Amino acid sequence: MSAATEGPVGILRGGVRVRSSARGIAERSSLVLAFVGAFVFFSVARPNSFLTWDNARAILDDASVLCVLAAGVTVILVIGEFDLSVGFVAGLAGAAGVSVMAFHGWGAGAAVAVALGAGAVAGLASGIAVAHVRIPSFIATLAVGSIAAAIELAITKTAIFEGLSSSYLQIATTRLWTIPLRAIIAVAVTLAFLVLLRATVFGRHAASIGDNPAAARLTGVPVERVRLLAFMLAGLAAGLAAVLVTSSAGQYYPNLGTGYLLPAYAAAFLGLSLGGGLRFNILGSYIGVLLLATVTTGLTMMNQPSWLAALVQGVVLLVAVGGVAVRRRGTVGR
Repeated sequence: MSAATEGPVGILRGGVRVRSSARGIAERSSLVLAFVGAFVFFSVARPNSFLTWDNARAILDDASVLCVLAAGVTVILVIGEFDLSVGFVAGLAGAAGVSVMAFHGWGAGAAVAVALGAGAVAGLASGIAVAHVRIPSFIATLAVGSIAAAIELAITKTAIFEGLSSSYLQIATTRLWTIPLRAIIAVAVTLAFLVLLRATVFGRHAASIGDNPAAARLTGVPVERVRLLAFMLAGLAAGLAAVLVTSSAGQYYPNLGTGYLLPAYAAAFLGLSLGGGLRFNILGSYIGVLLLATVTTGLTMMNQPSWLAALVQGVVLLVAVGGVAVRRRGTVGR
């Protein structure tokens, strides 16, 4: 037999069968196919309301907060860790940013800086706990999340803050070329994180840590520093998400970020299927967010109960994680 022969199920090269079946192609494009399928289904079911440019803009705008949070979560997953604090950190950042306007009369720029700073500090605390104290990320980020929730409560005492400055509200109301500014910010953050993970030394180091932290350390990768920066980036993303939420709502309200944790992870795990590489990636997370937003909007237009969207998100996360586990077992032959 020659070194390379073709058959109906694959190609043999040096005795190793390389499968190029329709199943493999479907796996590599399953996320895109799911998004297209959902879009087509709701377009047929509600053509007059779903299949409009106004609805497309609304979906992009509504998905902006989750896009930013999912980008931060994806960075943590790339290094092989979890951050369960991002929802609580977003609540703390929102409370901190809005309170300086409500209590001290600070401007919009200062409020945004305070929100981002609060998120970064919370991310730094998680990073120190995980990278230097060596506390497992599940426990460390749960603890930081609890502390963030306590500080949020101390700042706000469960009050709802209104009377935000008009320039702060313009973050949510401004449109560029008819596209909401929040959607543009989400795309910009997605692109920035995409470049960071794909075209920088930090991105290569993060991927190597996620693959094998011990081997990465032996090759000279500054594991602790990369982990610390990753958690700070997730904290910054949570802070920015809080700005987008509060500017849209026109107020601060308690626990504003807790409902975003599950869909952020669902989107990130959905993104694993993009390209078939079984690696977390920013572009896949972004498409995963759009899929979840499309399904949620479509269900709302079909007058389905609100709890159904949360049920779908939970099922999607379970199916995505289960699918990854099955594919990884197949990859290693177990």
